[in-house]
Amino acid sequence: MSSDFWFNRLIEYWTLPEPEQIVDHVRRGHVQVVQVGNFGPDFYGLAADASVERSWTGMPVVGIEENLERAARLIPLVQAEGARVVGQLSSTLHYGDHETGLGLFGDAWAQMWTADLLGEAPADSVTDAIAREASGEPARRAIEGRPYFSYRGCISNPVWLQMLKAMVRKGIDLGLDGFNTTHNYEGFCGCHYCAEVIRAHMRPLLTHGELDSLFDNGFDATVDVREPDDDAPDELKRRYLVILEQAAARRRKAAFDEVFIDYGRSLRPGLLAAQWYHKYGMRVNDERAALPADLWARGEDYIWYSQGPYRWGSSIEQGYIADMGLNARHMHAAGGGRPFVINKYDYRRWRVWAGEGAAHGAASPCYHAGPPRPEHEETTRIAAEDYYGPIIRHQRFLAEHEDLLHPATPASQFGLVYPRRAEREGEVDYLDALKRIAEWLEDAHVFYDILFDDQLTERAGEFPSLILPDIRRLADDEIAAIQRHVEGGGALLVAGATGSLDADGQARDENPLTTGLSDAAGSGPVFRWDSTDWQPQTVTIHTLAGAPEMPVYSRLPDDAEGQRLITSLDDLCGGFWLRTDAPWWVRVRAWRAQDTPAIVLHWINYRQDEAAAIEIPLPHGPIQVDLSLPEGTVVAGVEWRYPEMREALDLEFDLSEGRIRYTIPSLIVYGMSVIRLQS
Repeated sequence: MSSDFWFNRLIEYWTLPEPEQIVDHVRRGHVQVVQVGNFGPDFYGLAADASVERSWTGMPVVGIEENLERAARLIPLVQAEGARVVGQLSSTLHYGDHETGLGLFGDAWAQMWTADLLGEAPADSVTDAIAREASGEPARRAIEGRPYFSYRGCISNPVWLQMLKAMVRKGIDLGLDGFNTTHNYEGFCGCHYCAEVIRAHMRPLLTHGELDSLFDNGFDATVDVREPDDDAPDELKRRYLVILEQAAARRRKAAFDEVFIDYGRSLRPGLLAAQWYHKYGMRVNDERAALPADLWARGEDYIWYSQGPYRWGSSIEQGYIADMGLNARHMHAAGGGRPFVINKYDYRRWRVWAGEGAAHGAASPCYHAGPPRPEHEETTRIAAEDYYGPIIRHQRFLAEHEDLLHPATPASQFGLVYPRRAEREGEVDYLDALKRIAEWLEDAHVFYDILFDDQLTERAGEFPSLILPDIRRLADDEIAAIQRHVEGGGALLVAGATGSLDADGQARDENPLTTGLSDAAGSGPVFRWDSTDWQPQTVTIHTLAGAPEMPVYSRLPDDAEGQRLITSLDDLCGGFWLRTDAPWWVRVRAWRAQDTPAIVLHWINYRQDEAAAIEIPLPHGPIQVDLSLPEGTVVAGVEWRYPEMREALDLEFDLSEGRIRYTIPSLIVYGMSVIRLQS
């Protein structure tokens, strides 16, 4: 990370807004980061094209200079209210037609490269920088609804990187405090630059014979080394493609670092840097999942993940609430506590989205989070006030309670191990068990957090209990750390084929987690869960527009297997820290504030009028809370707080046998029960 800057109050506009849309909001909401506009190749290529809808340029008017002048006026106004301004910039994507001279292939190229804009051109034409097919032809795609054709810059081509550097320099000249780059998902193209990168990466990892067996013409003579021949050995081909994706992830990271971290920060020390990524349904579609841990977001200031469509509503009856508990824990753990953004496109449940962010230490809501346009209000029945009121109240609430939110440490009774090693290797079913068990934990209001398999040697001792959900690949030192955890009295649940493979994916002769765990006196309890039925059901969600089919797990009250597992975990750990009568659609997460003596439980109620056009919550309460306290804790008081209330409500509480009991009178959408401690 470039700095210790932490934030949880962010707003984002894809298209640069007018000052009256945003400056007052920044002041009233104590907003810390404003992410706006578009300063990349897709902007420069379409800015002067009046026939293209402005959202594709990310700027509001026609003309390069006209938009940059607007940005130059807006940026200092936002900064004067205390926020940093981050610009969006595509790392690859741009639109046009090389055959008819549209986009960067036309007059825009000459217009960009002037002394007042981007300086001297790095090449005579953008065709010297774009991704190519193996034939040498420009690579392009026709995507319905988008302008012209979609092209991409080549991440291995130095001309493309020089062009991005010029755009970074211009953005910094305009006053930007940082960049969040978009379209960071392109792999290698068919050009000679990419072929050289691929060959250099492959040679140390595969033998000459293996490489030549994948290509009829031989590895060094083959023009396109992105796809082995159809008749190549299947297992070797699979391994090659895994390594290829790892190489592409490294190349994307190297290009980002060269342009934004190394070059950008040479012009502006402390420049904020982030990348916009995607992880839909926690599947293996994370564009940097193939990176090793030491490169994952290295040097970046915040983490941003889009979570996919159909996250804007619920169907409680069908067991669907589109919650982000597991996703948020993954981002927080992977980012090492850095700020992160849960980007879920929930334009209806503003308070739910905001509450999720607060509960998990994130900055939300965010994406296109401006109010509806006036012309849409009549048809959608959603007014600008439906956005501004909830969001500004929420952001002010966060600012007023920042001492409770940061710095803070998750209070977690269970460490749920995430198979990052399998993820890097592109395994398909590596998260099935984890996602199923995580849903049961959420439904049962169990305090858990994520740790990665390659962190077990250093972090296993942080958690009283560990859950290893089908973590097949484990190194010997990680097995030893698990053994030490059990020998030290820690509880352990082992599910699926955990420990059956070594770190390289080779089958072990004997699974040490089946036969080798200590049963000496003082050792912690070990429980093995043999189920392999981890799959959700595909359900048509009738409350969402278009009635999409979504994966939905049966909820804990209706799942006998889940109930057996939760009962087993309760026995395994000697009793859950939290006991509550809250229903499954109420979620809770606990944090221990570091600079203020307090334990904070964040509560989110997902139940609301699902037929309404705007957010109409259906409050739940009272909620009984029975919480185990850390040894030696002295309680000074308990408060109930939420963004819409005038003042905190002091709650009566009872203390006995190391537990505190109190009642939350009513949970509308989001609230904090704050247990104040004596210093």
